[in-house]
Amino acid sequence: MAASTAAALMRTATTRRLSRYATSSAMVLREVSGSHKLTINGCQPSKKFDQGWTWDSKPFRVGGHSWRIRYCPHGDAEGHISLYLELDPSSAIDAARDVKFRFSVLDQSGNPVPKLTRATMEPCSFPNLSWCHGFRDFMRWEDLEASGCLKDDTFTVQCDVTHTTDLGAAATFDDDAAATPATAAAAAPAPKLHGEHHLTELLWKQKRGADVTVDVGGGEVTFDAHGWLLAERSPVLKAELELLALNSKKSSAGAGAGAQRRIEIKGVDPKVFKAVLHYMYTNAVPEMEEDDGDDAMAMAHGLLAAADRLKVDGLKLACEETLSKRIDVSTAAGILAVAEQHGCGALKAPCLEFLMARPENLKAVMETEGYGKARAIVQPLVMELGMKQWLAFIGAAS
Repeated sequence: MAASTAAALMRTATTRRLSRYATSSAMVLREVSGSHKLTINGCQPSKKFDQGWTWDSKPFRVGGHSWRIRYCPHGDAEGHISLYLELDPSSAIDAARDVKFRFSVLDQSGNPVPKLTRATMEPCSFPNLSWCHGFRDFMRWEDLEASGCLKDDTFTVQCDVTHTTDLGAAATFDDDAAATPATAAAAAPAPKLHGEHHLTELLWKQKRGADVTVDVGGGEVTFDAHGWLLAERSPVLKAELELLALNSKKSSAGAGAGAQRRIEIKGVDPKVFKAVLHYMYTNAVPEMEEDDGDDAMAMAHGLLAAADRLKVDGLKLACEETLSKRIDVSTAAGILAVAEQHGCGALKAPCLEFLMARPENLKAVMETEGYGKARAIVQPLVMELGMKQWLAFIGAAS
């Protein structure tokens, strides 16, 4: 009875909302500014990598563009660090003009150091995604070491970006045209990590310089890793490593310098954590074959949960994208439940859209085993959305 009532509500509301499309657009040119701070933790290990190895920051937005900072410990000029600003491959706008930017090393109080600051002399153009501009000889290592900005093998760089952008470039939809697919919102690809070959060698083969052992599955499986990289990729693991270091200092029996540190990850399947580490080192999600069926879906669910728990944002987005492409009658309820549990609005939207697209979709999903398992989470969401659309229909009709 509940299913038929909900289906009837959806049929009426959906018919109303799919009736027409109307779009509008505007050109709103503005000069926008923004900044991003990149903390580089593990300078000495980074200097051991081969010439040409680079590390990219997480994407950050200024206006409608997405940017990244590229750090090169072995600059094009000998003994120097190179820094570049890149138009991120995931940027919604694929070109930028009239861009001015500045890199500044910050002192221990968080203030820019004038002697370690470089700015563009003229506005730059970024005609394509992945286009870079920057400073091949930004600063010498010896100048950084003498500045007092390097502490505990860590320093911070601030990038200030200013450019002219069109704030009204995206089309806007009339309220009655809200049936536009939302799947694209989840498809934010993770940036490619340069030097990934060297990192893969370090983790899976050589394990050179690894200083942390991670216990997973109650200690049944262990992984060797690099503390500086774990801390950079996951704020949760960073906090755990910092707490471990603090406890070691307080303990009279604390580990000596260079001792292997050990942390435990509870509640994560070893196969899932291995995939998380793979992403941390290579910025690539291990491929899941389409014919793996339930195993692939379980891995995707587990990866999303682990990424959310460890705050590995790029991996979380990649999992959302993967799951958004696998929404069908058999998977919709389970994916919607996972999206709700882990705050994935961009994944939740296409699930609800699939359920609301046709009344028979909802009826078929409600008969699946996945719906039975996730009913406590999914049913309130479906009923809430159905009621909202019904009230919208009544309001429009009156």
